[in-house]
Amino acid sequence: MFFKLLTIEWTRLSRRALLWITLLVCCLYIGLSLANFYKTNQVELLNGTLKMPGVSFDFANSLDQLLIAIPFLIIIAGHMMGNDYSQRTNQHWLMRAPRHSSLLAKFILLIMITIAIQVLTLVIGWAVGFYYKTYVYQVPNILNVNWMATLAALFYMTLANLPYIALTLVFAITLRSTFVSIILGLGYTQILEFLFAGIFHGAGWTKWLFTNLHFSASFLLNNIGNRVSEIPASILAPAPALVTSTIYTLILFLLAAWFYRRQDVGG
Repeated sequence: MFFKLLTIEWTRLSRRALLWITLLVCCLYIGLSLANFYKTNQVELLNGTLKMPGVSFDFANSLDQLLIAIPFLIIIAGHMMGNDYSQRTNQHWLMRAPRHSSLLAKFILLIMITIAIQVLTLVIGWAVGFYYKTYVYQVPNILNVNWMATLAALFYMTLANLPYIALTLVFAITLRSTFVSIILGLGYTQILEFLFAGIFHGAGWTKWLFTNLHFSASFLLNNIGNRVSEIPASILAPAPALVTSTIYTLILFLLAAWFYRRQDVGG
């Protein structure tokens, strides 16, 4: 029954423009950002002042730009959960499946979408880099890639996004509203957290904000090109940051499941 729920959730989401707009916007943003680097640094790249980057740079830089995906993931999560209340679809499906299965199906689908965005980003990054180096600069496209680190990036960058999704699910379930859950999710993660991180920069507790955990994880992207970078003292090291993201995700998801289980969906 779980896989049937997963298929139903995918069918419902894939028939709406929101998913495809998300993928399109992310692909365009990543492609244009990387293209802008090759255009604006054309003189330096041609005269050798700036070393021509290899494929590892295209991969790492593209994944590092994926902060743009977070607002869309919040909107999709709020949309998927909130619409069950407005359209009364949860009343229908919960007669045929446990509540935790319905919620887990949504969460798994959101994880799959997050991974798909990461994969598309790698493809776009490679394609843009290949075009500029092959047809504009006419230089070899250096394949200086640590493939294991690249595969790992799909995992840890997805993990860094999961607290945002889980928090939005909590909002959508407790408030039973698509609009309000999205507003609160975006308001906290995209406005309040950035304000806290800026105003209280250097304060120890800001290390634990979603924003800084995501920032910490992004330093692992240097491994794609076998590079080592120094982690600022104001944030956690990547490993503790990912452990913290995992704990946040589990707590928030279990909280959402607890609220959902105790809720009168007919109300």
